[in-house]
Amino acid sequence: MGKMTTYLTKGTVEKEKFRQLTVGGNPGFYLKLGIKCKPTLFFEFMSEERSEGIVLRAIPHKESDRILTLFTPDRGVMSLYVRGLSRTRPALVNLTTPLCRAEFVFRKGRSDLYRFIDGTILDMHLSLRKSYSLLEIGGKMALTILNSQLPGKSAEGLYILLTSFLKVLPKASHPETLWATFQLKFLKAEGLLAVAPTCLNCQKAPATRIVDGESRCVGCSDGMSFPFSQEEWEQLLLLFHVRQFQPLLYLELAPSLLKGIETIYTSN
Repeated sequence: MGKMTTYLTKGTVEKEKFRQLTVGGNPGFYLKLGIKCKPTLFFEFMSEERSEGIVLRAIPHKESDRILTLFTPDRGVMSLYVRGLSRTRPALVNLTTPLCRAEFVFRKGRSDLYRFIDGTILDMHLSLRKSYSLLEIGGKMALTILNSQLPGKSAEGLYILLTSFLKVLPKASHPETLWATFQLKFLKAEGLLAVAPTCLNCQKAPATRIVDGESRCVGCSDGMSFPFSQEEWEQLLLLFHVRQFQPLLYLELAPSLLKGIETIYTSN
């Protein structure tokens, strides 16, 4: 009896096994295993990619499609075209909702748009959607990423920052404190801000203000600066360098400090 050959067809279990095996890039390799496929089908499977991501924006297109802007750790910001949304497919509707974190399977299209194939929801952040104030702050965090990151630029650190803040945001007694901390951490990650106890210019006097993204003392502050009181500066140091969320969950910041951080953030 001759050697049995397995044919791969769409919609079969063998297709998924074949997709997982496609690491060698050579169809002839699979013929030795008794697996036969057409070259066009082979390259179709090879073009499928997957990545975890957060939906930053969803734009309706035509009657039942959406164009998503995703933020991923390995690809940065990317655009994904999703077809066939309807009330009979609630999982797909949820998957394409802003702030949803999911694993996406996609294929490169002819343009900059990737074509959606499949997806699995990891976190809908439902607790954020129960409060307008929480949802607003979560939206600000997503907008920060959307307005700052370039397509194709890997940003694993920022992705971890965003996902961790979105997860803990509902636990905070004062959500505006987490928003202020996120702003500082984002500027730090992008290399736009350095907050230190002493002046980074003279290296002697205590710092109490920000000049061009650096900590300065009164004597070294020339030009436009953002002054803080000594108490505010100590809290600014805490927010900038803290590595755990626990000290922030019940911390309430003075309105003047919140305004100062917002001013520094918007000036960059």
